[in-house]
Amino acid sequence: VVIDPGHGGPDSGAVGIGGIKETDVVLDISLQVTELLRNKGVKVHLTRSTETDLDLPPRVAMANRLRANAFISIHANASTNTRKDVNGIETFYFSGSRGFNLASDIQEQLLNVSPTSPNRGVRRGRFFVIRRTNMPAALVETGFLTGRIDSSKLASASHRRKLSFAIAKGILNYLKRDN
Repeated sequence: VVIDPGHGGPDSGAVGIGGIKETDVVLDISLQVTELLRNKGVKVHLTRSTETDLDLPPRVAMANRLRANAFISIHANASTNTRKDVNGIETFYFSGSRGFNLASDIQEQLLNVSPTSPNRGVRRGRFFVIRRTNMPAALVETGFLTGRIDSSKLASASHRRKLSFAIAKGILNYLKRDN
């Protein structure tokens, strides 16, 4: 499994309420997901494990070179014009039933641990990292850094632990069923 913490280095991604940065949230969650999966015997590779800048093509090339069974890119969303009323969790896949199953398994577990976050659903997306990988891939948006409901949760270490557990459980459920 390849875990891809979105953004990094000078590209901090979205910046939310109180100055919380996407890169900080997603690196923390990604490192925890990696540890949880490794503790269950899953071979996991991270596209980055520190606050470094990594372009999109090398992320995809790593996953394709490793012939991973699944690729998961972890992000935190933001709305334009900082609309605090926009909140929720959504998971994207590019194509195929296996990509859909991976995204659905993760989305279901995320909603279980964050029931007050709106369900924005499992949706098709054309993001480079899920479009160009050769294996089932999902891009997870763990909530809106700019949202009134989600921002304080994403700033909380205990909530990020819950999200990490949920993502890992969703991946494990997918691996048991589809591989």
